[in-house]
Order: sequence, then structure tokens, then C-alpha cells
Amino acid sequence: MFSELIIAYLFLGGTGAGCAFFCALLGLRASPEQLDGLLARRMRSTPAKPWKRFFASGVFASLGALTLGALCLAFDLGRPELVMALFISPAPTYIAFGAWSLVVCILSVLVLSLVWIGVVPAPRRILGVIEVVVMTSALAVMLYTGVMLSGLQAVPLWNTPWLVALFALSSLSCGIALLLLSALASGSARTFASTISRLFAIDAVLIVLEVAALVCFLVSVWPPTDAASQLANYTDRAAAASVASILSGRFALLFWVGFVGLGLLAPLAQDVVHLARRIGFGRSAITLQSRSILTLSTAVCVLCGGAFLRMIVVGAAMHPLLG
Repeated sequence: MFSELIIAYLFLGGTGAGCAFFCALLGLRASPEQLDGLLARRMRSTPAKPWKRFFASGVFASLGALTLGALCLAFDLGRPELVMALFISPAPTYIAFGAWSLVVCILSVLVLSLVWIGVVPAPRRILGVIEVVVMTSALAVMLYTGVMLSGLQAVPLWNTPWLVALFALSSLSCGIALLLLSALASGSARTFASTISRLFAIDAVLIVLEVAALVCFLVSVWPPTDAASQLANYTDRAAAASVASILSGRFALLFWVGFVGLGLLAPLAQDVVHLARRIGFGRSAITLQSRSILTLSTAVCVLCGGAFLRMIVVGAAMHPLLG
């Protein structure tokens, strides 16, 4: 029902917002004593280098994903006047709220990136305010797409609040994956090994919650037994057809192998392995090389799963009359 550009926007916007959320959260939880000294020297001292690499790379990664997502949305609209109409709509709409949330998130992340690379000086309290704005706008970006789709009552596959939870949890997990990739690329993963381990633990919890939200999503969409068997109305037919296409039809392979297998179970198993080896269980403690490979593999699996989820949810959606 939506174009490939919208699917790309749903993935990139959610992933970028998730990464920005965790970058800001980790910044807020950083040691005040250390951070005050680093910010006073505008991130130009030797002790600031690993902090600069870790946070700046993560923030720039989120900024890139958010910007690409915004471009996908703009190109899908096609005409500049339609883009402007999103911001000057006299009546509040989900789309207008999402557009403003996306702009605020991009601008606040841009300011945050300039602070972390030392271009814009900011004391810790000002940095904290910026990070709160980033977290708030990132949450809005992650939530509004699910809220917007779930509000479309004409599409029974989307008309459930569990879609909001599923998209939000997926965005947070994909945000962690993007942050892990940026830490590997910047060479800061070793210095922030304890932070990386905490991210693995959070990701494991998010994936478990995502599995629960997925089950609730499918159960809530599936029509009652009598309606599904008798095909009582067009809405029930569309709902049954959408779920069937996901579980055993057109999207079954992508769902079971791509999303459930590669996007959920594989990274969850890798999260558990990383945490077990990190605390010394298993044959031996995890080495630097194996930790890097495990981090890369986990992040790629999560990101692929996030992309597959949005492809499935959009592709399997069916309007009752069109269906």
C-alpha cells in the first residue's frame, strides 16, 4: 500500500531515532566528573579522544539515518509544495506531528554532534538539556509511525495498538545495532567494552519484548474463529488474508527466516553468548577479535530484521474492498 521509499523511511527514521535515543541516554549517564573536564576543553584533550570517537560516531550515524529517512519521505511526496504542506497544515494530524518531530530530532541531533566534536562549546548542564530534547524527539519519531498506521481503521492489519509497541521496540533494537556498528567503525568499542556489554543486555531484553509484541500483534489482528471460518465481512476477510500471507503465504519465507530467524532469534542467541562469555562462562572469556565479529554479526542481523519487519507489515496490509 506504500512505496519502497516509505518502507525505507520507516526503517531509517526508526533506526536513526533509536540510535539517537541511546546516544543521548548514555551521555546523560556519563560520569559528571569526567565529562565536565572534557567539555571544558571542548573535547580536544587526549582523554577526550575515545569519548569523542564513541559518541560523535554514534550521533553522526543516527543523523545520517534520520536524514536519509527524511529524504525518502520527501522524494515519495514528489513535489516541494506537498512537503511544505506537512508543516503548515492548519489542522493537527499524525503526519504533521511526525514531520515536525523528525525535523526537531534531526536539528537537535545535529547540535549534539557539534558538541561532541568540540565545534559548539557547552557545559554539562546545557549538554544535558540537548540530550533530553534528543531523547524526547526521538521517542516521538519512533512512536508516531506506529500510531499513524494503527489509526487507519480501514486496514485491519495495522489497526491495533500492538503495532505501535512492535515498531517502537524494533526501532530501539535497531538503534542499538547502529550504535554498535558505529563503535566498531570508530575503534571505540574496546575502550567502551562495559558500555557495549550493557547495550547487548538491553538488546536482549528488547528482543524478548519484541517477540511478545509480535505474538500479541498477530493475535489481535486475527479475526474471531467464527468470523475467520465464515468470512463474515470484508474486514475479517482482509485481516485473515493479511495474517495468512505472513504466516503461510507470500511473506512466510521472509517472516519466518528473515525476520523471526535472522532478525530475532539469531541476535538474541548472540546477545546471550556475548554476555555469558563477558562474565566468564563458557570455554573461555571472549577475545577482542571474537567480540568484534559477534558485535558485527548481531548488529547486521538486527538491522536486517528491522528492515524485513517493515517490508512485511506494509506489504501484507490489505484494504477490505481492494482485497
